[in-house]
Amino acid sequence: MSVEEAIKQKAKITIENLIKIIRKLNYSTGELFEKKFNYEFYVFDGENNSKNFHNVKVQVYFGKKGVKTIISGNKNSQLVKTLEHIIYGKLPFEETEILEPEKYIGTDESGKGDFFGPIIICAFFYDNSIREKLIEIGVKDSKLLNTKEIKSIYDYLVKNFSKRISIVEIHPERYNQLYSEIQNLNKILIWAHQKSIENLNTKFDYDTIIVDKFSSKISFNKKFLTNKKLIIEEKAERFLGVAAASIIARARLINWFDKKSKELGIKLQLGASNLTIEIARVIKLLFGEKILAQLIKLHFKNFKNI
Repeated sequence: MSVEEAIKQKAKITIENLIKIIRKLNYSTGELFEKKFNYEFYVFDGENNSKNFHNVKVQVYFGKKGVKTIISGNKNSQLVKTLEHIIYGKLPFEETEILEPEKYIGTDESGKGDFFGPIIICAFFYDNSIREKLIEIGVKDSKLLNTKEIKSIYDYLVKNFSKRISIVEIHPERYNQLYSEIQNLNKILIWAHQKSIENLNTKFDYDTIIVDKFSSKISFNKKFLTNKKLIIEEKAERFLGVAAASIIARARLINWFDKKSKELGIKLQLGASNLTIEIARVIKLLFGEKILAQLIKLHFKNFKNI
């Protein structure tokens, strides 16, 4: 096979993979065409003849300089922004044009707002070699996924990328002990995020850390950040590595709730609503305050209402 043929073959594989990924994101695609210098197809979003209908052409060129992918369409449309995210790594948000780093550790947590259950912090090492696979399996902010989707993606991530994952679980008894000593949730979270990152520190070569912003005041150990760029962002789940971390942390939290509910014979609830207070009252009545203290965060105002 000549160099020209090899480049053309690479272009065909590239565009066929793009079609598969885009279809898995529930967008419609047109027929794949082969032109003299490129392959191309259309992507459709919305109902034809409606105001919300958009179509975008994706072209993969092949030539002496290699393979190049071009997107042709309304640059302000959400469809173009999504395709730019898939193909170029550009974020599909109007407020930022930051490119996703080629490799970094992303962190997120789950459970801090729940009366019952642990706080779970996850760090995930991301690099571009797994980018297409993460998009393909549906990795995105866990808040945009249902429980079934979260569990399914979590199972895949743990099975295939376990070495990239670091988890710190602070169960209620330990959490209550820490909070009684420190009296500051933010400091506990900073310690846990830093610990989860440190567990991956020697395993991978990276120079960037991305943390989903959990407080207005986040200050990591300066020595810990030597030669590292720290990005602290609201809605950092826009980055695939942070999104993966958010899914893993959420799945672990859901699994804890499922397990404890089964053990107690009482359905525990996420959140901190009046219903959680009533459930806690029942648990205290049936099992005693000692068991209840192993299930809840004692500093929550809910506890004072029991």
